[in-house]
Amino acid sequence: MSRGQVRCGQAPPGGVLYSLAVALVVLTSSAVLGAHWDHSVFLDGDYRLLWSISGSDITFEVQVRTHGYIGLGFSKDGTIYGADIVIGWVDVGQVHFQ
Repeated sequence: MSRGQVRCGQAPPGGVLYSLAVALVVLTSSAVLGAHWDHSVFLDGDYRLLWSISGSDITFEVQVRTHGYIGLGFSKDGTIYGADIVIGWVDVGQVHFQ
């Protein structure tokens, strides 16, 4: 998997985190070189989500202009209960997802 991509379908390490509301306080990730995305949406002026579906896999790229961290979550009904959530940040140029 390339830098800046998240593979969904598995619970994040450490279990589900507690905030589904997308916390726009971080990640500045460079685009995955050569990636082709079938879908994209601007969630606000500083948060863009791109994704492609291949069989049962969904590959995401998150592009965010911020200085803190970001959160991205999915649930059946839009609430935090039972949601799968990942947080991301950049530390000394290294992208982290948890």
